[in-house]
Parts: sequence; C-alpha cells; structure tokens
Amino acid sequence: MAKIPDDELARLKRDTDLATLVRAHGVELQKHGARDLAGRCPFHDEKTASFIVTPGKNLFHCLGCGAAGGPIDFVMKTEGLTFRQTVDKLLAHGPAVRRASEPEAAKKEEPAATAPALPEERAQVLLERVVTIYAQAFAETNEGRDYLAARGLGDLGLLHRHRAGFADGRLAKLLPATGEVRAELRALGVLLDGGTERFAGCVVFPVCDDAGRIVTLYGRSTATAAGSEEKKGKRHVYLPDRPKTLWNAVVLKSSPHVVAVESILDALSVETAGIGNVVALQGTQGLGAADLATLHAQGTQRVTLALDGDAAGRVAQERLKEKLTVEKITVDTVALPEGEDPNSFLVKHGAAALAALFAPPSPPQTPDPKPAIPGGSPSVLALTFGLRRYDVRGLEKTARALKATVRVERAGRLHVDTLDLYSARARRQLALDLVRILEETPDTVEADLIKLLTACETHADRPAASAAEAVAASALTEADRRDGEAFGRDPQLIDAILADYEACGLVGERANKLLGYLVMTSRKMPQPLALLNLASSGAGKTTLQDGAVRLCPPEDLVKLTSLSGKALFYKERDSLKHKVLALEEGDGVQDAMYALRNLISAGELVTESTIKDPATGKLVTMTNKVEGPTAVFLTTTNPEIDPETKSRFFVTSVDESKAQTQAILAKQRHRHTLAGRTESAAVAALVKKHHAFQRLLAPLTVVNDYADQLTYGDDRLPGRRDQPKYLSLIEAIAFLRQLQKEKKTLPNGRPYVEVDRADIRLANDLATDLLGHSLDELSRPAYELLVLLEKMRTEWAKQGHAPAPAAAGAAGGAASMPPRRLDAFTFSRRQVREFAGWAHHRVHRYMAELLALEYVAADGGRLGCVQRHQLLWDGEGEDGARFLLGLRSPDALRERAA
Repeated sequence: MAKIPDDELARLKRDTDLATLVRAHGVELQKHGARDLAGRCPFHDEKTASFIVTPGKNLFHCLGCGAAGGPIDFVMKTEGLTFRQTVDKLLAHGPAVRRASEPEAAKKEEPAATAPALPEERAQVLLERVVTIYAQAFAETNEGRDYLAARGLGDLGLLHRHRAGFADGRLAKLLPATGEVRAELRALGVLLDGGTERFAGCVVFPVCDDAGRIVTLYGRSTATAAGSEEKKGKRHVYLPDRPKTLWNAVVLKSSPHVVAVESILDALSVETAGIGNVVALQGTQGLGAADLATLHAQGTQRVTLALDGDAAGRVAQERLKEKLTVEKITVDTVALPEGEDPNSFLVKHGAAALAALFAPPSPPQTPDPKPAIPGGSPSVLALTFGLRRYDVRGLEKTARALKATVRVERAGRLHVDTLDLYSARARRQLALDLVRILEETPDTVEADLIKLLTACETHADRPAASAAEAVAASALTEADRRDGEAFGRDPQLIDAILADYEACGLVGERANKLLGYLVMTSRKMPQPLALLNLASSGAGKTTLQDGAVRLCPPEDLVKLTSLSGKALFYKERDSLKHKVLALEEGDGVQDAMYALRNLISAGELVTESTIKDPATGKLVTMTNKVEGPTAVFLTTTNPEIDPETKSRFFVTSVDESKAQTQAILAKQRHRHTLAGRTESAAVAALVKKHHAFQRLLAPLTVVNDYADQLTYGDDRLPGRRDQPKYLSLIEAIAFLRQLQKEKKTLPNGRPYVEVDRADIRLANDLATDLLGHSLDELSRPAYELLVLLEKMRTEWAKQGHAPAPAAAGAAGGAASMPPRRLDAFTFSRRQVREFAGWAHHRVHRYMAELLALEYVAADGGRLGCVQRHQLLWDGEGEDGARFLLGLRSPDALRERAA
C-alpha cells in the first residue's frame, strides 16, 4: 500500500474542520470563553461539559479523561479505525468536513484583532493589580465567600493567605472606556473583546510558580450549582495562552513530600483538614514537563496522589504514577470513595474524616501487662494537629522554665527531644528538626509549637487529678450520679456546702465561702460572676479562693500564678469557655487587667495581628478569637484598684479579726489529732461528691419574675453599676438550686427555672455581709478602721475621757470641710495603733484613704506638734441603713400572678 505523502497529511489535518466533525458525531458544542467550544465528552460518561475544542488550533482535549489530539485522532478513537482507514475516510468525505474557504466564511472565522503581546514584566504588574482588586471584592462582598463556605471552605485566614478573589464587575468599571490599559488587559485575556471580564461571577485564585511570580489566574464560576448548561460549561476558567502550572508550588521549597490533587478547591479542602503540603495539578492532564522540572529543582522526593474517585481519576492516577516513577520520585496513592473528590468528601464527612484518609494505619495495640498505678508514672499530654501527634511527658514548670520530653510522630516518622519550651533557642532548634524529619512546612510546625506551648502551660498549672478524678472527668458513674443528685436536692443545700467547707479545713467566713461557691458554679451561666478578694498579706485570701476552686471539676478549671499582657488573647478558641479562671495574685496579672475586664464584660476576646505571608512576602492580618463566658477569681493586697477593674468584680475581704485568727489556729492544731487525721481522709470523697454535683448542673436559663418588685439604693450613682451584680447574685443562687426546682420551657424550647423568695432572702443576707461593703467607696480594711475609730470614741466616752481640744487654726482654710460634731473627737495615729493593735504602715495606708474621702479630717500637725485627727463620721451603716443599699425584704414581695 502506497505511503501517504507528508504534505497531504498536513493539509488534511489543517483543512478538516474539527468542530464540524465533532458535531457530526452527535456532540453538541457551546461557546466556551473567547476562542474555545465545549461539550460532553464522547469517550466517557459525564454530566458536565469537559470536552474542549479549540478551532483556531484544530485540536481537542478532555479535562476529564485526558483524551486529546486532532481530527485524525478523534475519528480513530470514536469509530475504532486504523490510521490508514481514518485518513481514507476523511479524504472520501471531501468538503463536507473541510474548513470553509470562501471569503465570507474566512471573514466569519477570522478572530478579532488583539493587542500585541505584552512583555512579561508588564504582565506581572497588571496581574498583581487584578489580583488585588479581586481580593478586595472578595472581602467586601458575600457571593464569593458564601460559595466557598457552601463548599466547606469557610476559613477566611486560609483563603486570605492564598489571595482568594471575586470578579464582581468592578475591574471593568474602574478602567477608562478606552486606553492602553484596556488593550493590555485584552492581550492578557483578563478582558474579552466586548469589554466584559473573562472571570465575571467567578472566585479567582492566582497561580504562582515556585518563586512566587503569577503565572496565570484560575476562576471557578459560582453559577455551577444551578443554571444553564452554558454556565455549567464555564465552571473552570483560565487565562488563554498561559501555562497552567502547579498551584501552591511555593510549598515545594520547604517540603520534600507533597500531596497532589486535581483542582484548587480540592487542595484547599486538604489544607482545611490540616495538611499544608498540597499542590493542585490543574486537571488530570496536569504535571507536564515544566512541572516535573520544578519538582526536581526543589528536591521533591515523594508525591501522594489523591485524585478523584471516578474512571478518569483512576486512569490519570496510573498515568501519573508511571510518569513520576520514571523520574525517580516515590509515589503513593490515597483512594477516595467512588464519585468523590477531596472537596465533596470534606462537605459530606468533615475535616477530621478527610485527614484520616491521609493518616497511616495505626499499628496494633499490645495490651499493657501491668496496670497503671495512680501517681506511679508521669501523665502524658497528647495533642493531634492534622497528621502530627505530639506526646508530652515529664512536664515540669517553674517561674522561668517549662521542661518536658516531646515525642512527635507523623506517618511513621518519629522524633523525640527533651527541652525547655520557654527557651526560644530550644524551640527554634526543635522546629528545624521537625521540618527536616517530618517533611512539614515551617509555618505548619511553628503553628504547632505555639499551640503546644499554650497547652503545656495550661496542663502544668492545672492540679494533678487522681485516678478516680480522671475517670469521673470522662463520665459519671451511676453511684456518682446518685450522690450528686442527692446533694443537689437536699433542702439544706446551703448549710451542707458550708459544712463541707469546714470539713475541708476552712473555718468561719460564711459569706465569703458561699460567694466563692456561687462564683465557681456560675461558670455555666451566660453571664458568670467574678470575685476579687482584697486582704493583707498572710490573711488567707488564697486559701479561701483555693477552697472554692477545689470543688470545681478539674476539666472546668484554669488556674494560673501569673499572666502576661497578651497571653489570654492567644489561647485556644474554647479554652476558657464556661471555665473558671483562678489567678492567685493581682501583682502577677497587672499587664493582663485590660484583657480580664473585656473577658468579663464582653464574654470574649478578639485580636488581630499582622504576619508575613510566606508565599507572597506581603503582610496580612490574622484574627484570633477566644470565647467565654468565664468565671474569674483574683486575689490582691493592693487597695488602690482602678475603678474600671473594681466595677466588674464582687470585691470582698478576709476576716482579719482576732476571733477568726483563734479559730484558724485551733483548726490547724486539730488537724494533727487522730480525729483530724480521720476527717482529712474523708475529704477526697467529699470533693468527688461536689465534682459530680457540679457536672450534673445543666446550662439552663434563670427567670426572675420578682425583679420588677425589687428595690436598690438610688441615692448614689454607682447604683447603676452595682444593681446588675445584685440581680446576677440572685440568679446564681437559683441556678445553684436548680435540682430543687421545677424545670419549665421557654417559647424557644430552652429550659429554665424560676427565682423564688428563698433565693432572694439568701442574696439579701450576702448583700448585708458582703455587698454592702464591697460596693461602697471604701475598701474593706479602711471600713474596718473606721468602725474601730467609732468604737474607740464610744469606749473613751464611757471612761469619761474628754475630747482633746482642736489645735488652734486647724479650721482655717477649711471652708469646704463638712460640719463637725459637737462632741468633736480627736486622736493621734499612735493612739489608734495602741487601741487597734495595727502596724504603723497599715494605719498610715488606710488613714490616708479615710482622709481622702473625708471620713476623717486632719486637726493640727504644725511643726513641732503632734498631728491629730478628727472623726467626721456619724456612724452611718452601723444599723445597716446605708450599707444595705435599700434592698427590699422577700417577705414584702407580692405573690406573682399565675
């Protein structure tokens, strides 16, 4: 058989109209972009148009199955003919499938004139501007964000890092009607010949090479969910005549192992699952010679293929596996379920399930022949980020060090190191080792270590739980549940709580102990309480606070000794939600007071910080949110608390009287007796009972139908701020007693309980003992000094001591001073020290407070004379009239309407 001449073959390929040939085989073609046609592929079953014909080049290719070629290839594949049979058939068809040669037809097919090709540097400038405009539109409009969120891609930080954009039409509107820039954008393909945008209605991502230069743009139409077949055919949009390189190629620089998926949305889905070393091939026909050269240049050693779970994906997977193996690159595969791709799998099953597909199979677990002995070995803190597992052992924390042994494992790779996590140099070296050994990106490892440090700090500050507490933390046993319910339903619940405090070694302080328990319990409420204990050093304020938080379940307690100014802003999102935050000393948290105030008031902390994007080198903003609400405990010896902080707390003090000191000393001695030792042994069971009770408390709503009848002192402006504390205290008491109340349901279906008169009566009693003082302008020690001065005046009057005369001229220049009592009582500081038994510095500190607030006036003190003071206070509050704040007795409340 004679050989077909080469020039005749070339003319046949050039003159045969491929579009006509394809339509003759039953494929309906629609316009796809400016130069292409699209239809459903005749070589495999598909619901969307992925078969692309380019008339200008007389070539076809399928984005799904990978078929490609010219007219001869198309006929051979569709009809199963040999090469010679196909050529003879096309020659026999003659002009039926030849390109039109008439002048009118040539004019019809001639493409519109385009601007001359742009220099690449100019193209980079224009592409950078286009990406910036699209990114701004993405941030300011909802359509692009909503589309990606529906695809499971709602992490705005991730999308911002990859410079996600949206083409909402503003680019064309920003340009002048005519001019050089429009012509240049048409040459790039960003604008079509009619002036419209190629990517209109698309979310847009820049595709950059491994050096960070923009190679092309990829658009995904948001109209693919519904609409015409023409719109569905436009779902993938690229710039014409520019290469489709690997997306996220910059990750090749830092990771010798990458995961390869078909599309950018699939790659973003894998990143959402915690796997950052992922690239997109841009379809099953991706990974060309240029991409292979990039893999070799960046030292890629291993590629994990995770292509779509369909026939085209499986064919492409085998082809790419063979191609990579020839290039001496290790290849493994991840099989997705039939009909699924990484993005659809993420939407249906979630990020954790997607991450599990990439996780190595777990080795069989060998049972430990020796039972664990409580306290016999150090506890292990286990954390998992993506495919990386961190086990922390032997954690030891001091004021300057946080030492631990860290074991890190990923996909069979293992690294163990012992280091001080507070040492920046040690963390830096660990990060370098993990990047090298685990084949992870530096950004991924750095983020892991920040989370690891925060978790270790919290774990180290949390009291060690016994074996029984660890079991109770995971689930309540039936016996624990019965004990907790019986305790909560006890009609004498308040007395039982006080009795348990006594059994734990805390004597006296009835009101303080109850308030502490209420604050601890309120962690489950929408607006928890906060308690500030102000007392002298050594008075026992920390012991009182520890007594309350000890009865809190350990999983709900965050206990810290000190706190830096920004530490709270960078905790995990849910690390403080409905938890107790106990801070031992106010001096150690001064820099964090602003954060504490906002956490109490707003119930959350939100911060934004600027970081450098490793892909583009640009500064980007990252938002971190820490959710509350949180119940806060704080102790301090500093009476000069700023008003903003004081207004958010219940401020109370420890009983520093001699009688209380005697009771404490007696209790300390009793602990060493046989009876005391026996009582101490029962404390663990008592604490376990409270933990069970606290875990049974449901986070329900409290309704106070008596609120309209309640009164509060309105003669002072601070009442506007203090009444909400009083109302919150009533609700906290009702919340504590919820097991004794009838559960009801709000119209929205949420359960609630109602406040009763017993709740209000207890709240008023606490207000008498605590709030009446803590809500006043005087600190508790200054108030106690004032009462002592009144007592000294009374005793002196009984003894017949005449009041000392006021010093001459003491009243001069004191026109603004309040009128003095007729039986003016003056005294020196020395007389106060002798009467009260207070130290000099303590008298000096709180006398200054009384002077500043005009409860006491200076009377004398000229050079060479003893300075005396005059008491200006008439005893207000001794009978409760002022310091009870005008509260209404529960007995005076009317019965509520049914």
